[in-house]
Amino acid sequence: MNKLIITTFLLFLSIVVNSQNVENYLETEAIIKFDNKNYDLVWSTHPNEVYYKQEYLTKEQTLEKFKLMVTIDFLKGDFKVKDLVNQKIQELENAKKSNPIINYTVLEKGGETIIDFLMSVSSKDGKKLLIVERNIYRYTNVETEKTKGLLLFSVSERAYENEIDEFFKVLKKDKNSLIIKVGNVEIPEINPKK
Repeated sequence: MNKLIITTFLLFLSIVVNSQNVENYLETEAIIKFDNKNYDLVWSTHPNEVYYKQEYLTKEQTLEKFKLMVTIDFLKGDFKVKDLVNQKIQELENAKKSNPIINYTVLEKGGETIIDFLMSVSSKDGKKLLIVERNIYRYTNVETEKTKGLLLFSVSERAYENEIDEFFKVLKKDKNSLIIKVGNVEIPEINPKK
């Protein structure tokens, strides 16, 4: 299993363990609206002075086994979209060496960049897919009177074991609608706490 997948899997585990502590570090609206559904803040972290992460789910979902999650990451400071996009592409290229399911598309528009990518988690023997996750990352710079930095608005869509074949069929028929929805969503206003 490659480093990206292991790191991601460990992150999933840490999310489950720490889901009780939720603080709105970015002072966004308590509910984020995406694709005509309400997503509640369910997990957050602010591990250092510059990094913030908040995750949102609809009420019927859980962090342990969600279908679609909205995430807002924020890096406070003078960060360039291009630099973070290049870093993510390098991670994905490295991960592809040991996981052929990983692939990605990069789209640019008006100073923003979207990366649409697939990743997976397999069984220990590598013979069975346990999770397939599609992520659409939208990178944009944010500058207000109070703060400046790089905001990542992302949507993660998951399928588990027996759902995976259908997931790929649907994805093959309609790859663009989720990208368009993420690209058109109004970026939430933020006011990061110190």
